[in-house]
Amino acid sequence: MNTAAVGPAPLGVALVGAGRWARMHRAALPRGGGRLVAVATGTRASSERVRAEWGVRATPRIAELLAWPGVEAVIVASPNHCHADQSLAALEAGKHVLVEKPMAIEVASARRLADAAAVSGLVLAVGLEMRGFQLFEAVKVLLDRGTLGRPLHLALDLFRRPYRAGSGGWKQDPARLGPIVLEEAIHYLDLARWYLGEFVSLEAWSISRPGREHLREQLDVRLISERGAVALLTRSIAGGGHAVDLRLVGELGAARASWRGRTDVDPQPQVRLELHDAEGSRQLPVSAATGHAHDLWRQTAAFVRAVRQGSAPLATAEDGLASVALSLAVERSLAVGGPIDPRT
Repeated sequence: MNTAAVGPAPLGVALVGAGRWARMHRAALPRGGGRLVAVATGTRASSERVRAEWGVRATPRIAELLAWPGVEAVIVASPNHCHADQSLAALEAGKHVLVEKPMAIEVASARRLADAAAVSGLVLAVGLEMRGFQLFEAVKVLLDRGTLGRPLHLALDLFRRPYRAGSGGWKQDPARLGPIVLEEAIHYLDLARWYLGEFVSLEAWSISRPGREHLREQLDVRLISERGAVALLTRSIAGGGHAVDLRLVGELGAARASWRGRTDVDPQPQVRLELHDAEGSRQLPVSAATGHAHDLWRQTAAFVRAVRQGSAPLATAEDGLASVALSLAVERSLAVGGPIDPRT
């Protein structure tokens, strides 16, 4: 008789969306404890392609997908303007949800979604997956252990190639994308909040080359936390490759992290983490296998644990709401041309 322990069955997950990022989620599911059972697409032709290439049920009607047996949870990876309504439909159908960032393109819609999740008792996780990247998590561990002391200053800089247009050009359509800050800067605003807590002051600047003003090619944001720490975020999409630099200074030490790749999903990036404190300066061990190409499964695994065990996902509905509110506060500051209180 075989008495070997048998683990829990994979979580039955449906994908809403079949584009580039949905394919990333599909690849992450097996390692994260999930199993793809169905897909909802934007068109009938896309559904036929998914059925042929992926070998799973597919439909252009989300209501049909939510009624299929075996669907325990849903990952929403569609264009931004669809996130809130599709996630709400999944919750109302009794499904746990992992929704890609942003959870909505307006604060009111994000709040309605967060409230609906709280009432339902179901898991609503938000795809702020950079919290699960081993490099940025290692910085958070240094902070939480007190190695750096009370944080004083955070600098985050992203220099990268221009954004892709998205399937059907949706990332070039403000009605579907929402404000450009929601496209990627939201991740870095979320990291700043994760490290430093809530913010009481925010001021933003942007400048672009002629004809690209809507892209806010160069974006700079200065934030002050409730405890007086300062964060400076800079983002340029006028470059090439994908480079992230982080510096976090505390009363007892400083950490410096960097990530370099040809693209945001480079499987072989150059990664470095340094600690500078009373003992001197030294490089800390961190896996080079970190970033979008390697760590997305960690978000999936946290979502599956939240469903199965009741633990917290990497980013909760409240985190998702806060990230939307902070991103749109950047837009408000740009509109008024000065500092604002992001809590209002």
